[in-house]
Amino acid sequence: IVQFLRRLAAEGQTILCTIHQPSALLFEQFDRLLLLARGGHTVYHGPIGEDAQTLTKYFESNGAPKCPPTANPAEYILDVAGKPGSAIDWPHIWNESAERQSVLSEISRINDLKHQAGGDHGEAGDDKVFARSHLYQIKLVTQRMLLMQWRNLEYQTTRVALQVICALAVGFSYFNLSSGSADMQNRVMACFFTAVLGILVINSCQPEFLRQRQYYGRETSTNQYGWRAFAVAIIFTEWPFAIVANTLFVVCFYWTVGLNPLSDRIGYFYILYVTFGLFALSLGQAIASFVPNDMIAAMVNPVFTAFITLVCGVTIPYALMPKFFSAWLYWLSPFMYFIEGLITNDLHGSKVQCHPEELYTFEPPNNMTCNEYAGQWVQSATGYINNPDDSSACKFCPYSVGDEFYRTLSWSFSHRWRNFGILFGFIAFNIAFTMLMIRVYKVNKQ
Repeated sequence: IVQFLRRLAAEGQTILCTIHQPSALLFEQFDRLLLLARGGHTVYHGPIGEDAQTLTKYFESNGAPKCPPTANPAEYILDVAGKPGSAIDWPHIWNESAERQSVLSEISRINDLKHQAGGDHGEAGDDKVFARSHLYQIKLVTQRMLLMQWRNLEYQTTRVALQVICALAVGFSYFNLSSGSADMQNRVMACFFTAVLGILVINSCQPEFLRQRQYYGRETSTNQYGWRAFAVAIIFTEWPFAIVANTLFVVCFYWTVGLNPLSDRIGYFYILYVTFGLFALSLGQAIASFVPNDMIAAMVNPVFTAFITLVCGVTIPYALMPKFFSAWLYWLSPFMYFIEGLITNDLHGSKVQCHPEELYTFEPPNNMTCNEYAGQWVQSATGYINNPDDSSACKFCPYSVGDEFYRTLSWSFSHRWRNFGILFGFIAFNIAFTMLMIRVYKVNKQ
């Protein structure tokens, strides 16, 4: 342990510790000694010196017997200074010594330097508080956090299993959707459930964040590193593992459901889903950053997740929302931007072929074909007539392309990249809020 403390001291970390009856080998690892007599009176405060020569010469020069070459210096000074009935008043000798004046002069010099630097009290964000720069702290703490994440097999396995199992569960629930009218709604629901998965991500990342914050609270109390290093490490070391898990979700989900096979649509779905996964992760950490434990986090989570799910435009379409919701709450839901991007990306330009049971049947007037009777109306509305040349039992499909379906939800294909950018804006806000809370939140270090 002492050798480890010696290495920390060599890196610039100040180490203050007490030690009981050390061996000569351990004693020589220390640079300076503060020796107190009974009652807390100072006997010696200064350098130990090589082979404890500085220390032993001080006592010898003030009347103590010479230290034998084979003696343990630690035991020697304890025998000299702690011997009952000693005629030498060691605290008095220290108070009158030149060594004490030298220590006081050094303390005054340090205080003067602090005054010249702009104050007596450093802040946690001040480089002067730490032995290393902020960039070095960020690099070292991030490397350590990455290694901890890599070794945390249970956490990473749970992350991957959550994505894969949910992808397969939702994928096979909406397996190989066709281009029918009812399948348009099924595609919306399949994409909606990918958003609901974000709630599970929020819940799963919080215990790890709170556990790491507890470690940070203990380590930062000794100025090992600052809040910036911890904030950057805890936020961004999660990302590589989250991206891998989100990639597995896309692989297991996309082709199982049978979404749009065009390469640019696949690419956009992947980019947007990975971005959404990072958003859910950042929101979970943002919530955890201002709560004391995971139990309180579990109580706070529904306040946020219920709100953003309710007003995302799927459970209640925008046109049917109460004015209070549609005026501003709807626009604050990250789920809305995510689901709109997925749905319009999948349905844009997709031909709708209604199944026979999905067609609406109506009868035209005598001596008129279905197209002659309803063709003009269909051109100004949505859908198509399946048998335009027939003069009876006209079959009508309410949608001809996927665009007509998602327009009923007040969505647009032109918003795809806007939504992607807004989702990144939510991530940036969550990160900034998390870093602020790490900066100001006082962790219980016990």
